[in-house]
Amino acid sequence: MARIPAALGRRAQGFHRQVGVFVLVVTLGVTLAFTWSDGTPADDTFDAATATPLHVTAQDPADYVYLDESFLASRQPVVAPAPPPQSPPMPTAPPVQILIPLLDVHRVVEKVGADPFGVMDLPTNSWNAGWFKWGPVPGAPGDAVIEGHAGYPGQPMLFGRLATLRPGDRIIVVLADRTRRLFLVESMRSVPAGSAPPGLADPYGPPRLTLVTCAGHFDKARYSYSSRLMVEARYAGLA
Repeated sequence: MARIPAALGRRAQGFHRQVGVFVLVVTLGVTLAFTWSDGTPADDTFDAATATPLHVTAQDPADYVYLDESFLASRQPVVAPAPPPQSPPMPTAPPVQILIPLLDVHRVVEKVGADPFGVMDLPTNSWNAGWFKWGPVPGAPGDAVIEGHAGYPGQPMLFGRLATLRPGDRIIVVLADRTRRLFLVESMRSVPAGSAPPGLADPYGPPRLTLVTCAGHFDKARYSYSSRLMVEARYAGLA
C-alpha cells in the first residue's frame, strides 16, 4: 500500500484552518450586523468570555486516502523492450569479382563446375578466377572455393604470387548484389595434385574462403604442376 505524501495532508490542514477563519469572520460579521446598527446597541451583546470558541480540528490520519501499489504500478508508463539485433541476411548472390590489394589483383570471377572425376573446370578466360558454383557463396556458411591460374615459371598469371600472402592480408570478394565480402588470410598449405583436403567446399561451419592455384614442381613435358596451393581465409564481414 502507498500513502499519499504528508505535504498533501498539511495542505488539507491549512485549507481547513482557512475555512475555520472564514467561518469565524462570517460569524463575527453576522453578529456585528445584528448587534450594531446605526449606533444603536441591540438587546443581546456578545460576551467573548462566555462565547463558545470555534475549533477546526486537523484531519485524522485515519481519513487519509490510500492507493493500492498495483494501481500505482498500472499508472506507470510501459517501456517496450528493445528488439533483439537482427543478423544480416545470408548472402545468396554469386561472386563476380575478386580483389587482393597486396597483389594488385582485381579480376572477374566466373562460375565453374567439375568434370566427371570431380576436378574443377577451368574458367573460360584464363585470366579470370573460377568460383565452384556447387559450393557455398562467399560469406555464407561453409567453405567457398575460388581457383585461378598460377601461370608458368617466369610468367605469373592471376594467382602466380599467391604464396607471398601472409596471415591478416585482405581478400575481398564482390557479389552480384554489389556487397563486398572481406576475408583475412589465416594459413596456406600444399596438397598433391589430384587430391582434395578434408572440408574443401563443405557447406557447413563458419563462413570461410579457400583460394586454389598450382604449385610445386613444373613438368615442362606436360605443362602441369605437382601440387596445389590452398590459401585459407576467414570471413571478416562486409568490406
